[in-house]
Amino acid sequence: MIKNLFFVLLLAAQTAFAQIISKDPSFASNGVSNVANYTLAWNMAQDSNGSIYSSYSIPNGNETFVYKLTANGVLDSAFGNNGKIQLPYYTYQCQLKVQPDGKLVIFGYGNTSNGVSGSSDVWIVYRMLPNGQLDPTFGNNGTSTIPNGIGSDVNGRSLGLILQNGKIIVHSPTTIYRLNINGSIDTSFGNNGSLTTQGNFNYGAFVLIDNQSNLICISKINSSYGSGVIEKFNPDGQPVTSFGNNGILQSNLEFSPLGTAMIDSNNKIVISKSNSTANEILRLNPDGTLDNTFNSALSAISPSALAKSIIEKDGYYYIGGNQSSHPYTPYSSDESPAFFTKLTQSGSIAPDFGYYPDSSFSSVEEMVVNNNSIISNASGAIVKYLLNTGTLSTVDATKTGMDISFENPIRQNLVFSTNEKVSKIEIYSPDGKIVKILKDNNTDVSELLKGIYMAKITFENGKTTIKKLIKN
Repeated sequence: MIKNLFFVLLLAAQTAFAQIISKDPSFASNGVSNVANYTLAWNMAQDSNGSIYSSYSIPNGNETFVYKLTANGVLDSAFGNNGKIQLPYYTYQCQLKVQPDGKLVIFGYGNTSNGVSGSSDVWIVYRMLPNGQLDPTFGNNGTSTIPNGIGSDVNGRSLGLILQNGKIIVHSPTTIYRLNINGSIDTSFGNNGSLTTQGNFNYGAFVLIDNQSNLICISKINSSYGSGVIEKFNPDGQPVTSFGNNGILQSNLEFSPLGTAMIDSNNKIVISKSNSTANEILRLNPDGTLDNTFNSALSAISPSALAKSIIEKDGYYYIGGNQSSHPYTPYSSDESPAFFTKLTQSGSIAPDFGYYPDSSFSSVEEMVVNNNSIISNASGAIVKYLLNTGTLSTVDATKTGMDISFENPIRQNLVFSTNEKVSKIEIYSPDGKIVKILKDNNTDVSELLKGIYMAKITFENGKTTIKKLIKN
């Protein structure tokens, strides 16, 4: 019933912090835009002006809408019809990307007869102007379809959209196509415009682009343990023969089910995956071998914490995801709460951020990390969280040479060690409210909810210091 506690020491009072402190009250309605109150809504893209694009689909009505929010989280009346536009065809599992010129590319699969499913299912790629009009210079009046791009089974989690040096790459677990900037099939790519991968519908696959515009495909080919496969193609879809065996590396690592994957600034592959006992993050070297210098700290949060979005910024990995009571089925409906954390290059939880759960939402699907905020698509809602990037006030917390340390980890009681006499310890929640005041060592703190806290320790000589508390 009582989960373990562990406390991470915060640096001195002048240290800069970057943890989430609250939802942004100036964004939408108390930090939450719920335009897409529908199941099929999990994508997001932000342009250079801070505007946010997203979409949602209504299966019963066979309708798909794209909408645009201003930087303040309200519908942009200059976009489409009061902030929204209905796409010509019903499109399931949309993916969104903003081109450098500000145009929006949208990809999904659907039915050009506007049926939910059937033999006429196709891949559909749209390009839209910033005002919501379909771009007439792309495809057929803004729409490009790929009739043979879809099989009878599509793992929606593995549908992807990549912008590659003016080209548009779309993929499923088994097939990759590349389009020219005008929406036509690029026949110089792969085999006359497409290539087939070893991906598997049941287990999903991710296609990534590295820092040299090569394509990396990560998948699992059967149900046996250690059946992971990494494929590497050059920018034009030809196997990189120096990688693995003619471009294919059979790995003894378990890659499925996949939560997400990304290529970091060092060309290393970061993979979030699940297994029968716990979820974890792996980091692979560019040659596909396991990077043993990285040890994921998600287990310190919970064995069921699954990363579903990973963003690298300023040398750290920002993680958004969920906790599932079914670790091996990470996309079940029982996904709660959503959470955010930040990992160092070694995989440990960054002490200036910790762990932030949000039980208001069941999962983080995508996110954008800005200098002072995190914007996420959480269960279909667009949510903006403020980051506290300032420094603690020296008025409230004077930097002192006095040291106090806490037992790590702590199960129920807060045990500390110090040579100075403590007058009181005030424990604050992330929104600045005092949730507990204590003085004595070995005090029971089991009633504190899981999350991040700040402890202000006041010594009997009047000096104070600040420590950060992470309760798991």
